[in-house]
Amino acid sequence: MSATTTYKTISVADRRSGSTLNLFYREAGPQDAPTILLLHGFPSSSHQYRGLMDRLAGKYHVIAPDLPGFGFSDAPPGETFGYTFDHLAEIMEGFTDALNLTRYALYVFDYGAPVGFRLAVSRPERVAALISQNGNAYEQGLSDGWSPIKAYWEKPTEENRNNLRAFFQAGTTQFQYHHGEADTTRIAPESYTLDQHFLDRAGNDEIQLDLFGDYKSNVAAYPKFHEYFRTHKPATLAVWGKNDPFFLPAGAEAFRRDLPEAEIRFVDAGHFALEAHLDEIAQIVGVFLARTLDAEQGKALFGELNMNSVPVGGKDLVRGMADVFGFVPNLGYALGVEPAVLDVYIKMLQALGQTVLDPIAQQVALGAASHVNGAEYAIAVHATLASKLGASKEIVDTIRNGGSFTDPKLEAVRRFTAAIASKRTQVSDSDVKALLAAGYDRRAAVALALAAGAKTLVNAVAHLARPCLDEGFQAK
Repeated sequence: MSATTTYKTISVADRRSGSTLNLFYREAGPQDAPTILLLHGFPSSSHQYRGLMDRLAGKYHVIAPDLPGFGFSDAPPGETFGYTFDHLAEIMEGFTDALNLTRYALYVFDYGAPVGFRLAVSRPERVAALISQNGNAYEQGLSDGWSPIKAYWEKPTEENRNNLRAFFQAGTTQFQYHHGEADTTRIAPESYTLDQHFLDRAGNDEIQLDLFGDYKSNVAAYPKFHEYFRTHKPATLAVWGKNDPFFLPAGAEAFRRDLPEAEIRFVDAGHFALEAHLDEIAQIVGVFLARTLDAEQGKALFGELNMNSVPVGGKDLVRGMADVFGFVPNLGYALGVEPAVLDVYIKMLQALGQTVLDPIAQQVALGAASHVNGAEYAIAVHATLASKLGASKEIVDTIRNGGSFTDPKLEAVRRFTAAIASKRTQVSDSDVKALLAAGYDRRAAVALALAAGAKTLVNAVAHLARPCLDEGFQAK
């Protein structure tokens, strides 16, 4: 299968009623690659993952279904189906069986979280990794925005049920996309318009009210989810729109209570963070998945990284790296398995040192390309070298953590190198103008192309070898 997304429907048996449901899903990527299962939230559908699927499908097998009652999947009446999160999870478990998904990374958001966590509890052996994007599992993550829904849990009267109908109005749907976003012009109107189309279907309000009422079962299930986390310790990323009006940042931070090694990342976004921050989140997710899913790299391909893995012809080159760092970096052993490649890389860096770029600008350029490549090892190396060269803490921290430089010349270096790496060398006139405006010329442009090319080489080897980050490169 190509990276192009396809749109399909599959029939899934409902064990409770004996009937079948037609579930719509999006699928992309090579089927022999690691699988990622993406579960959407309220009031959306798999449509919310359209951009992320495009980013991931070149490398992974990506599947995003519409839950029953949502999107293009069947939405039987509540009185005949019984809309509870237990039931949704049962149907989605049947969906994974129908597609023979026996191992997958689980990406959950909003409603997708309690459904997905139930899948993980039921069949923990299937979950290769866990990504929660504003997908809550802790009471600390529930904001005051849940108050009217909690009132319905405590007193499920008709009055309290009717008080929740405001959640289905077009203005509320748009609010969920816009709140917490600094620039709402980045949010495509078809996103909330499509959600509203499905909310407005006859009878759908009653389906959603039933799920609002049953959400209390998710809170009751939190201890069970926590036990799963502690027992099975899935590699976990919580990437969170920190301005979410419903699920607070504390909900992301709470994952570390049961999963101390969980990676927690915040984005300056609202609830539907992918709409305006797709590139940022896709980069974070891509690096996490590469570290946790790509099983054929690392030791599987390279074995142990040490001098024993380096052919005789490369040992002197590898030893020479200690003159620069004070030790032989683990990545040096990986490059040294093919001495000609290590020799070329060293010469590329030596040539870069002879260009018009000053030493700190060189590290900024090398770090910028490494950020585009998602190369954590190289980012740490160049932050360390910049520090040794006397760069300010602000510069070192920006190389290490990403973002823009306050120094306009360094920012021009970062932007132009990142453009080369991210645009497959096809930089724009805008990129060139920005470089020239900062006082650089054609010589700098060519030097930055060298920096980007050098990092393409070494970052590819770093991904293949997966070297452990040396203590000398770790942030102090």
